[in-house]
Amino acid sequence: MAAAAVLRLIVPVLVLLGCVSGVYLYRDTPVPLESFGLQGITASHLFVPVSFFCVFMTNRRYGPAFAFAQVVITSAIVVAMSLFGSDTVKTALAVDPVPVREAAAFGGAFFVASFVSIVVFDAARGAYWFTAPLFGFISAAIVFPFAFFPFAGISVSWLADAVQFAGLVAGEGLLLLIPFFFLRRIIAPMSGFGGY
Repeated sequence: MAAAAVLRLIVPVLVLLGCVSGVYLYRDTPVPLESFGLQGITASHLFVPVSFFCVFMTNRRYGPAFAFAQVVITSAIVVAMSLFGSDTVKTALAVDPVPVREAAAFGGAFFVASFVSIVVFDAARGAYWFTAPLFGFISAAIVFPFAFFPFAGISVSWLADAVQFAGLVAGEGLLLLIPFFFLRRIIAPMSGFGGY
């Protein structure tokens, strides 16, 4: 039973680890979204909602306990790499490390927002396929920016940045409902998890 649970988590953890790695690797890659009223957006910003999407797909398939385990295990791997492998990662990838305060703010905000959105997603399961991911993204869009920007120390105008990023997460979340729709048949809920 425990071995089966561990095996079920391998792919979700690797996928989430890939998304979190994208947040780290592409934080200096600008994305021109000024025409949409978004300033200073990087590819890193776009990976954050995709990370929540990965958690929602795990929640859909295996339930909230597995989704939370996915976040905890991925977080533990990232922390271990930060503490014990930062020099190796910096040398191998030729990227500058994230300042400790910013990394801690991101980790804490992602952990809290993931937990809240996992609970909201599970509570919103129902007759309509879009309710759970929609409310999950809305909760992540509210929690993550306002848990990250005040503590990251990257901008004095953190409130404006948080509001802008909340809009980005909510907007990208709406777009991610499209792949969610098409993946519903491939990643169906296991027995006991209702909804579409």
